[in-house]
Amino acid sequence: MAVHVDTGEHDGAESLRARVAALDGAGVHALTFAPGPDGGLTAIEAASFAAAWTERVGLVAVVNPVHAEPFHLSNQLSSLDRISRGRAGWWLDVVDDVAHARAHGTDPVGSEDATALAQDVAEVVEAARLLWDSWEDGALIADRTTGRFLDAERVRHVDFVGRRFSVKGPALLPRPPQGHVPVLAEARWLPADARDVTVVRAPGETNTVGGPALVDVAVTGEPGHVAAAVGRVVDQIARWAAAAVAGTTGASLVGRQDRGHPRPLVVRLVPDRTEEAWAVVGQVLAALHARGLAAPPPGPGRTLRDHLGLERPEGRAGDPTARPAPEHETTTIGARP
Repeated sequence: MAVHVDTGEHDGAESLRARVAALDGAGVHALTFAPGPDGGLTAIEAASFAAAWTERVGLVAVVNPVHAEPFHLSNQLSSLDRISRGRAGWWLDVVDDVAHARAHGTDPVGSEDATALAQDVAEVVEAARLLWDSWEDGALIADRTTGRFLDAERVRHVDFVGRRFSVKGPALLPRPPQGHVPVLAEARWLPADARDVTVVRAPGETNTVGGPALVDVAVTGEPGHVAAAVGRVVDQIARWAAAAVAGTTGASLVGRQDRGHPRPLVVRLVPDRTEEAWAVVGQVLAALHARGLAAPPPGPGRTLRDHLGLERPEGRAGDPTARPAPEHETTTIGARP
């Protein structure tokens, strides 16, 4: 189970702290963070804040890769993974309108070629992963007795040239605890082998998905009708669980290894901005656990990859776009034109 948190709803740190701590204690497997229409913390800021007040839940930042600087974005996500001890995730929220482009001093990527936008998204993700792999596992030594801080032979120099940007130099930080921060995306933005989790509109779409999938359930709040809303949401998820057992969908509810359906289906509750909706979320979570329709609460020390059944990827030290970092060479960042 996952729950979306609109950072713009919270007028102070205490409000956000209380919400994420309660959801962590309720056995939620992942939280997604995005600013609301009236602003608020950025997704990575909110997820980083939540890392200090949670212990087990995954923390997924909803971030737009378009017009982003991949070097900075990869380091921010790596930092989130490190401070959360391997609980970070990256949801690709692809936005390429004129207003967003102008805010970054450029033009929309896909204004002339529709395929260019997907290419730009794929290149940003690939550049981020190359940067995460630019430090091999074990590169950081920090041994006081020998005076060695790192093994320079295990730090790789990345030379990535994309259609609209280039990146040169190793990352600022060692490899993230998860190796790669899991990427959640719709199939139209990334090929199957580049998606860790595929965002779908309905569980039936998981038949064409090779790995974990995520589907949304909208949660609305109406005064005096909380119980009815809880019943509707629980019944909907129960039907999906029954379909998984019957074999009519290609995935099962996350953590429930139904025979023949090992791929997890993550259900994300997306509440509107009312207290009644949040009351519905709390009761839905309790009901799903009581009926065995949700995975057991996350255990201590487990990463988001663990929750999703994803293996930790090996580093790509031998990638042709990476070479040993020359001594004293300064990291440089190739900005977008």
